[in-house]
Amino acid sequence: MSGVVVLLGPPASGKTTIGDALAGLGFRFREWEMTILEQWGTRAQFVASKAVALPALQRDIRSWIELGGARAVIESTGLSDGEFLDALARDMPCFVARIDVSEAEARRRLATRARGRHLTDDLAGNARVRREYERLVLLHRPVDLVIDGDHTLAPDAAALIAAAIG
Repeated sequence: MSGVVVLLGPPASGKTTIGDALAGLGFRFREWEMTILEQWGTRAQFVASKAVALPALQRDIRSWIELGGARAVIESTGLSDGEFLDALARDMPCFVARIDVSEAEARRRLATRARGRHLTDDLAGNARVRREYERLVLLHRPVDLVIDGDHTLAPDAAALIAAAIG
């Protein structure tokens, strides 16, 4: 198996949880948000250095994908990394699974999830990212599979993705 699975969705759609479930099925998954926090300290420091930090992160992700072996899984909102996703799709097989989640469910998840595992736990900041995602990504980025994140458990979503890839 080669190429990459892109889990696309707004904050709190379940991308990380589904990525973990795919890892349980033999895919390669790595949570890059923790790497960002380890390297840059805070989301604010990453954003302040974005001109250098984002290309460096994308080079690291691409190198990790190209290691080979089981199909890699990455997560994205498709916002600041849209060009990166386009380049991946040009260069290798990409399967994009969009995870749709209602605003109410996303707010519930954000309020109850473990702190410090994501770039931001700020509810207002995540709401802003969601609005940008809905405006710029939701209806504009091609996808191979849409998953109802409100009603599909992560193991079931992972199974749907694995079955769709074949």
